[in-house]
Amino acid sequence: MTKNSILNLLFILSIAASALLASCKSETKTNTEAKTLPQYETVREMLEDSGDFYEENGSLKFISEEKSNIHIQVSKPISKNDSKSAVEEIVKRDIVYVAFQTFAQTNLNELTITSVPLDFEDRKKYYDSYKKTLKVDRAKAKSILKEHLNSDDFSILFNLENGIWLPNKNFDKLKFEKLEEVYSKMDI
Repeated sequence: MTKNSILNLLFILSIAASALLASCKSETKTNTEAKTLPQYETVREMLEDSGDFYEENGSLKFISEEKSNIHIQVSKPISKNDSKSAVEEIVKRDIVYVAFQTFAQTNLNELTITSVPLDFEDRKKYYDSYKKTLKVDRAKAKSILKEHLNSDDFSILFNLENGIWLPNKNFDKLKFEKLEEVYSKMDI
């Protein structure tokens, strides 16, 4: 190998090492910043960012956005073939989900959540016979979290996966395995 070949190889290796080092620094910075569950000023911002419910399709309504009286309505589409018990679980699960998500990602201490399913085919038709409304607060939710997951840190309900914060198995425990118990303890 000639002297020029060695110098060229060293030059290429130094460029590659610099690029690798820069990439690692950038990735470390991004991962460090992303390690914290995002926080929002309002429930509106949180729900818009999560993309679970939308005002445009009738699955989200803001009944009151006054800081002292936050009241939202969420609606999942159901089919005529869904059983009564399945629909009742959907309604309760939506309330549990939005409540714990709110306490994990905002500094709100209290809100009212109404859940009423809507027709899968006719998004203007709501099934009011299934409608449920709960007023929930952070202290009650925290005690439920402590009881079922032995923690008072709401962020344990989410995992960072491929740069996106998603509900995890802890959240599933509250929403599925312990749904009836959690729901019945939430109302203040």
